[in-house]
Amino acid sequence: MASDEAIAATQGEGAIPFKPLCTAAAWSAATAAAEQHKWVTVLSPAEVAELLTATKHALTTGKPIQDLTAADFPLPRLGPRLTAMKRSCLHGRGFHLLRGFPVERLSRREVVAAFWGLGTHWGSARSQNAKGHVVGHVKDLGLDPGADDVRVYQTRAAQPWHVDTCDLVALLCLKKAKSGGLSRWVSSVSIYNRLCKTRPGLVEALMQPFYYDRKGEVPPGQPPYSVVPGLSFYAGYLTMYYNDRMTREAQRFPDVPRLTSKQEEALQAVTELANSTELHLEWDLEPGDIQLLHNWNQLHMRTAFEDEPGPDNRRHLLRLHLSSQEARPLDPAVWGTNEPGKRHGVYTATTQHTVPLDAE
Repeated sequence: MASDEAIAATQGEGAIPFKPLCTAAAWSAATAAAEQHKWVTVLSPAEVAELLTATKHALTTGKPIQDLTAADFPLPRLGPRLTAMKRSCLHGRGFHLLRGFPVERLSRREVVAAFWGLGTHWGSARSQNAKGHVVGHVKDLGLDPGADDVRVYQTRAAQPWHVDTCDLVALLCLKKAKSGGLSRWVSSVSIYNRLCKTRPGLVEALMQPFYYDRKGEVPPGQPPYSVVPGLSFYAGYLTMYYNDRMTREAQRFPDVPRLTSKQEEALQAVTELANSTELHLEWDLEPGDIQLLHNWNQLHMRTAFEDEPGPDNRRHLLRLHLSSQEARPLDPAVWGTNEPGKRHGVYTATTQHTVPLDAE
């Protein structure tokens, strides 16, 4: 008998516009909380030891971190569990939490390499900015969140509900904030289902094109904004692409159409549903926690935060944007050529992959 993953890969999930979708990703806060034991994994001492050994082995190859592959990180015990987490995200509820990463036992270079090593078992890392960072640093750099060329993850401001342009996003907590900085995520399938039942006109509005500010990180031959529908249906899959902040920031460009009243209403409705405690989960990530999310059926955000005094005491997360060969197909009419395992990321004419050891 074919596995659930194989069926999903060939038949999709049966998504049809204006029809509620019944999948494992259509969770609520209550149903997810009742199954927390299924989506929280704690590394065992043997798995930690295996990860430490694999990291040491990988670094002895002499390769730059960005050139290391899964073959450089042999994980015979942990590897199958990492694969199961990936498939649960891509074909199941859409998220997983891995705890017990040994942050305190490793140097910064070793931490970055070990996190990269886990990522090689989940997908291929894609550039997160014009500098080519394939391991990102989510940290307050004291920048103005309202500046046209600043992305919110470089500040301590709240990061509104959004998706990242990749199949999977992984976040590893290195250091917590003094206060705030809570992680929240919500099923975009559940949001869509609520809108189908209560405000179907807004589903139609979300299926229209929306414009998103590229924040100055522009691919060759492209405008300074991207154009993607808020909701799209392709090959039996529902995909939500949502970033209210970047949508509104794109209004600064004179050739971008003004948001219609119905689009404004739809954006507000998505935000209100995402903010509902009936729908979203909240987690205060501790050092060593890794959050893995599927961007095409989950939205995420983080609350504003305040750091302890001193530059070495700032809230600090590592981030991977990953493309998976096992990911769903995406409409080429929307995304252009988008081969699973090689798609998306931020690429300008000068972008080259690099792995910084701190925010820059």
